[in-house]
Amino acid sequence: MRSTELNALFRGIDNAFQVYANHVTDKLGSKEDLVPPEPVLTRYRKEAGIKAFVKKEILDPRISEERRSSEINILTTAALCVQLNTLHYAISQLNKLEDSILERWTRKKPHENFLKKLVEEKSKSFTKNDTFDGSRKDINAAIDRICEFTGTKIIFWDLREPFIDNLYKPSVSKSRLESLIEPLDVELSKLCDVIVEPLRDRVVTGLLQASLDGLLRVLLNGGPFRVFFPSDAKQLEEDLEILKEFFISGGDGLPRGVVENQVARARHVVKLHGYETRELIDDLRSGSSQDMLGTRGKLGADSETLLRILCHRSDSEASHFLKKQYKIPKSSS
Repeated sequence: MRSTELNALFRGIDNAFQVYANHVTDKLGSKEDLVPPEPVLTRYRKEAGIKAFVKKEILDPRISEERRSSEINILTTAALCVQLNTLHYAISQLNKLEDSILERWTRKKPHENFLKKLVEEKSKSFTKNDTFDGSRKDINAAIDRICEFTGTKIIFWDLREPFIDNLYKPSVSKSRLESLIEPLDVELSKLCDVIVEPLRDRVVTGLLQASLDGLLRVLLNGGPFRVFFPSDAKQLEEDLEILKEFFISGGDGLPRGVVENQVARARHVVKLHGYETRELIDDLRSGSSQDMLGTRGKLGADSETLLRILCHRSDSEASHFLKKQYKIPKSSS
């Protein structure tokens, strides 16, 4: 086999792995299929909270489409973990495959000195060029994509009703995050029972990120039937600590530093919920003119975040401000 043929063989194998990695991710579909659309921003209406459990949610046509739903349901946690394990095995064997091909190619060559030297130079050149670099890149990207998809599916699809739809309804005190720990633990066990050890932290981090995305969705885009008071901030902070410690798991889970970094944004939003309405309004007024410059107000939040917190604030001062300054309608009755 000439060196040009060997090079063609490497390219063919590299391309085959890339095609496989892309095929696996293409079957996942879009992340948007899992996440319901954000509710329209409305301001507080006293009567709205009373009907939190009797008013039907508007169904997203993407989600209600029966065929797509069945396709998503087929992608169970176990099935997704098997895909991850397969990709991990493939990428872990690439070095062995490369070495094996080069070794066999070398043995087929004559052993005259000048030819042997040529073979060694060729072998080194293939190694230096990272023969399967394209495969490694695409497989790692596929692993990241499946980890993200798996976490999002668990939170926004499998646990949508208790988490996205009903957490903190009708109030924080009556629907705490602690009630989600058991179903979260069940889902985490499904992951850890199947996933190979080298990928455990990557896929669990995907679940952590999705959990925080879900929590932020509830706190900032929770719809007209979620209202918060400044006094709720203490319980929200306690809930965030419960979620954080769940993923740290007494040192058996994710590294504490990793979890703390992921939790930081949610912690800031929880802190903002603790400010009085007047403080939020003043900061929003002062910050709106600065947003064009990429700066933030004294509370360290952008205008959109402050606006969303005020939309969920259960008082007439916030409602009046939103009506006057932003023409935001009241929650429908």
